[in-house]
Amino acid sequence: MTSLHDLDAHQHPPDWLRAEFVRHKKQSQDELLSDPNIDNPRSPPHQSSFKSTGDIISKTQLCEAFSHLGLSSVSVDSDVPILYHPLLPDLLIIPDLIPPTIQIRLMDLMAHRDLSVPHHSSNLSLHYRVPYPPSGASLFSLGPDDDPSSSSSSPSTFQPLDPSVHRALTPRQALNRRLSWVTLGGQYDWTRRVYPECGTPPPFPPDLASFLRALFPQTVAQAAIVNFYTPGDTMMMHRDVSERVDRGLVSLSLGCDGIFMIAPPDAEGDSTTGASSPSSPSSSSSSSTTTAAAAAAAAAAAAAATTTAKEGTKKYLLLRLRSGDAVYMTGQSRRAFHGVPKILRGTCPSFLEDWPATADENGPYERWRGWMKNKRINLNVRQMEHE
Repeated sequence: MTSLHDLDAHQHPPDWLRAEFVRHKKQSQDELLSDPNIDNPRSPPHQSSFKSTGDIISKTQLCEAFSHLGLSSVSVDSDVPILYHPLLPDLLIIPDLIPPTIQIRLMDLMAHRDLSVPHHSSNLSLHYRVPYPPSGASLFSLGPDDDPSSSSSSPSTFQPLDPSVHRALTPRQALNRRLSWVTLGGQYDWTRRVYPECGTPPPFPPDLASFLRALFPQTVAQAAIVNFYTPGDTMMMHRDVSERVDRGLVSLSLGCDGIFMIAPPDAEGDSTTGASSPSSPSSSSSSSTTTAAAAAAAAAAAAAATTTAKEGTKKYLLLRLRSGDAVYMTGQSRRAFHGVPKILRGTCPSFLEDWPATADENGPYERWRGWMKNKRINLNVRQMEHE
């Protein structure tokens, strides 16, 4: 099998797959939701093609993970099952993994704390002088409508590095529509599709790293990209193959529902290819549940090959991912083209839609109330190299 790092991160998906992506991108929200290609991991088992791997993320794992975020008192009622789809059995799907209290805590950490750290590069810092607040403060402490034209040295506005290309922005303009991503740990170069070859990357936030390691012990969190989506935004089909190791990629969804499209690697050049061949996920000798889940999924897919005739015409998955869902890309799914053709407007859960405002109407972020109502935040975590 070709090493992950030997694949070309700049390679385009096949024409048929790009055409399908564009078709779903252009569909209205109602049309897309009624499309028979939609795969809903939260559907009842008898209405779904998803299968259980037979493994779980245990209550013990969950309690440990939440404690790393300073929330050891969060109630955990049950284990969480791990699912797969026969078309791509190495893609592990864990619906409803992250409870509401933890989702809010993750938003506080990533969008209050980590976004406001200058050494975490973002698409804003590439083009603007970001008015980073004093240490420990949030960019959401800025007034949303501070006038960018009042003074070129205004402490609360985003002034362009090149005024001939970009105009100054208010905090509302910057954070509502221009903010697209921020990197944690290893600072990924989106243009060149590489990690820096020299120098020591900024440390990955230790609380997030410990939280993730408790849930996905096979992956050491060394780099992450936090994507900020608004309805109308997309993520074109691509492959994440810049890492030097084939460890699983963790993806957590917060906010509005997103449509996640992914095609088996062996379907790349053939629009008629059906279910992917089962593969052994790359792993160490650890007996972690996620490794066992991938192996069980692959074995189950092989056993079910004779019953997947109707899946034979299915060329890709079109997953509807909701707030709190997790995806763990292992084995062959690491080599798969994937993207996000649609963010579903009006689907943010009520407990998140007012973020960063709280129940206290006199709180420090009241002027930003409702910022999350039409946002989807996606945390994508990778291990760049061996420990």
